Amino acid sequence: MSALAPSTLDLEPTSAPTRSAPSVPTSGERIGTVAIDRRLNGPRRSANGGFAAGSIAPHIDAETTTVVLHRPIPLGRELPVVADGTGGGLVFDRRRLLARARPGRLVDAAVPAAPTYDEALAARSRYPLAGVRHALADCVVCGTQRVDGMHVTPGPLAGGTRLAAPWSVDTRVAHAGVADYPAVWGALDCPSYPAHALDLRILCLLGTITGRVERRPRVGEHLVIHSWTRAQHGRRYETSVAMVDERGGVVARADATWIALRHPRATALIARLG
Repeated sequence: MSALAPSTLDLEPTSAPTRSAPSVPTSGERIGTVAIDRRLNGPRRSANGGFAAGSIAPHIDAETTTVVLHRPIPLGRELPVVADGTGGGLVFDRRRLLARARPGRLVDAAVPAAPTYDEALAARSRYPLAGVRHALADCVVCGTQRVDGMHVTPGPLAGGTRLAAPWSVDTRVAHAGVADYPAVWGALDCPSYPAHALDLRILCLLGTITGRVERRPRVGEHLVIHSWTRAQHGRRYETSVAMVDERGGVVARADATWIALRHPRATALIARLG
């Protein structure tokens, strides 16, 4: 369910003030590069937001990292990551700022009890856009049209205010028997979509994600990913998501900011296809 913020949005968690995007540094230390495989798309022509953030995060010296997505991250191209001078990093495409990352902090709030794997499977079966052709139907994480996808497709739990999805790690997003680090972020991304917006088929864009990976799960391991909405401020949703193993241990967590599109035609993009 991942989409990336357009350049006109500079999205931060609600606890932080909105700042203008930094200018391109005339001289900055290159601390790495990011290149997203063409298979790992969210929208058809750009990277899944979770995979993008999870590819950027390792360049920041922090256990918990916040990634702000300013523009869609292109696929199949090597992009520089430049130090911002404050412990963070900036990702550019030529002179265009695509994303910025910095050490982050998860919201200090209680985590709801996780559903069982069977309950997550049942939630996935209630995904309201199953069989519907829409803007994110080809997403590598949640897209129901992707034969080679991860099938981490979120659906409502009983009551409809929370989402859940199962994930059985496969070798296409793993090496040496464990899931790739960006794939863990990708699996957190789509289920963090606001349940209210999914129910109404409102198209939202991922602006900010703050993630922490406790461990990389093993191939074949059955995981449950569940999310809840902490707050809504107009078009802005603040959500949290957790990934747990079969014993209930937390594998990874994230907080996300999603923005419902304002333009009527864009907002109805999913609704009119249902």
